[in-house]
Amino acid sequence: MKKASAFIIFTLCSQLVFGGVCTASSVPGASENTREEPVRITLSFVGDNTLGTDENFQWNTFVEVYDKVQNPGYFFKGVESIFQSDDFTMVNLEGVLSTATEKAEKEYTYKGDPAYAEILVRGGVEAVTLANNHAFDYKEQGFQDTVDALNQYGIAYAYFDTVIVKEIKGVEIAFLGYTGWSYDWSVRKQIEKKVPELRAAGVDFIVANFHWGEMRAYEPNEDQRKMARFAIDHGVDLVLGHHPHVLQGFEVYNGKNIFYSLGNFCYGGSATSRDPDTIIYQQILTVDPLYKTIIDSNHKIIPAHVTATPEKNSFQPVIATGADKTRIQAKISRLSSLLLFKPCLPDLKLFEQNRQTAGQMKYIPQ
Repeated sequence: MKKASAFIIFTLCSQLVFGGVCTASSVPGASENTREEPVRITLSFVGDNTLGTDENFQWNTFVEVYDKVQNPGYFFKGVESIFQSDDFTMVNLEGVLSTATEKAEKEYTYKGDPAYAEILVRGGVEAVTLANNHAFDYKEQGFQDTVDALNQYGIAYAYFDTVIVKEIKGVEIAFLGYTGWSYDWSVRKQIEKKVPELRAAGVDFIVANFHWGEMRAYEPNEDQRKMARFAIDHGVDLVLGHHPHVLQGFEVYNGKNIFYSLGNFCYGGSATSRDPDTIIYQQILTVDPLYKTIIDSNHKIIPAHVTATPEKNSFQPVIATGADKTRIQAKISRLSSLLLFKPCLPDLKLFEQNRQTAGQMKYIPQ
């Protein structure tokens, strides 16, 4: 009986993860009789991207591969069809794009040439979050050089108080970037302040990226789960995470999606890949073209690998197919089902609001 129950939960979790959650099906002002057909906005997100290397790495480095291929379009070639055809792509940029030489005292410091920003442009990436533990690997100069490079190539960035607000097909969407090493009071205060300001300014949908969790851990810790819920309780529509360098589970809280770790993607921090499984997460918003309001929201998960060559890191993510695609889907469903057996201890101040709900499930074919 226990085995049957576990199988049912796993199956339902698979349907939830790879289906879609309706988060705005009844928006005031939306018309069922709109003459124009609804339009879709597709937002794509991936995890850790390091466009560079640690200067102590000696074999199969990102810089070595870049110098060999001499083509900024090489790195996202396997996924550019997805990124170029969506409406907005955002990644976590982990490391600096700089010529600085004075570095922080830490185990790994990642740096690439400022010209590597073109890799993002060629790959169809419009934005990055810099809120992570490698943004200051080469101190203040490294961070500022990175910002300058991104500005030069037209790549937007989110970093704590620096928020991206983008109008897409008449809808205002905001993208936030924070770290979440603990249930941080200062980060929570920023969310409490910023989200109402964005809503007052007319923003329709808010995405929060968090760099958090424990390295190589396949399950989120308590602080991750509490921070994700806090963000949603205070008006965020979608929470996405990175830093563990592996995939973690997906869940729905109060009708909003949380994906705790998207894993690595184009990751120059390692010559090989211990776990090559990754994903592209897509949020798909359906918009009433007359009133410019969101009338539906679904998601899609695209299984992928961080490398095209299993024996060493090619720094070229590719879409998973066949048995590998099925295996990664099952892996995510398994990791997500584990969250159902580990209830998150609520913030006592928000006890009445912190109730998990499965929401409405909608399926989008892969």
